[in-house]
Amino acid sequence: MPARESRPTTTYAVAPADRERIHEALHARGGLDEPPGPYEVWRTTLSVGSSRARAILYSTGKLVVSGHTPAFDELTAVVEPVGKRAPAKRELVQKQASSEPAVPPETEPHVGTDEAGKGDFFGPMVTAGVYVDGRTAQILRTLGVRDSKTVSDRELRGLAANLRQVVPEGQRAVLVLAPKRYNELYKQMRGEGKNLNTLLAWTHTRVIEDLIKAGLQPRFILSDQFGDKRYIESRLLMDTRLSGIPVLQMHRAEADVGVAAASILARDGFLRWLDQASKTLGLTLPKGASPKVIETGRLLASRAGPDSLKDYAKVSFKTMQKILAP
Repeated sequence: MPARESRPTTTYAVAPADRERIHEALHARGGLDEPPGPYEVWRTTLSVGSSRARAILYSTGKLVVSGHTPAFDELTAVVEPVGKRAPAKRELVQKQASSEPAVPPETEPHVGTDEAGKGDFFGPMVTAGVYVDGRTAQILRTLGVRDSKTVSDRELRGLAANLRQVVPEGQRAVLVLAPKRYNELYKQMRGEGKNLNTLLAWTHTRVIEDLIKAGLQPRFILSDQFGDKRYIESRLLMDTRLSGIPVLQMHRAEADVGVAAASILARDGFLRWLDQASKTLGLTLPKGASPKVIETGRLLASRAGPDSLKDYAKVSFKTMQKILAP
């Protein structure tokens, strides 16, 4: 288990539509609720080994996260994709004084990466990478490509189809980590004292490498910030490191058209897998980690035994324990 280190308290602004989704995702990872205090909607504690982290949602929509790593990193991996981080005063000063270059314009040739399905009990985790240049960026913006979280499932399928026509096969890569393989890798990494961020970094690295090895020469690579940025940097294999291409990470990177395009392809890959599995099973596999998910999981377990869920679900989620509970 990694060393237990304190992390600075971090505050996020969370939109009304995302508040309960974060709450359910924390429950899926084993989060336990505590009695909320004045002006609090809920407070949930997540434990990983001897480390603990707490998330408190206030009625204003402010979400405050505190605690120790690795629990803190696991918790923020759930919050970061939808929460808007409010930097502390010290961080603002450090940012202003930083000599690091700003993220270049999205019209510069670059690769954007993003993932989908990491908070869903059923289905795979899908990571995508998309190469864009000035011409492609303009076309994708004209088509309405944007962060997949702001797009309905129906519109998303059309955007994904258009995107595949605009971006040639060698300039996009999609890695579908089916539940069976996800479960194997997650178990292996947890046994090595690693967490979800390590697995995320591995998938992002894979799609980056696929595009670099295809002969692309992006000026930079951009992904959403999750955990410590060293998660991706430490996972990059030799060919990518020696290429000298900078890997940039920032919060809410989906504002970039390349990352937005990757988010569309990743979400489309997740939905397509879920649809096909639902047809195979003869029932609908629901998204997320809701009571409907537990009900469906119990139905599948009664049909073919609990072991059969490994092929369709991320059994490391605490949702699995609820399904197996008498």
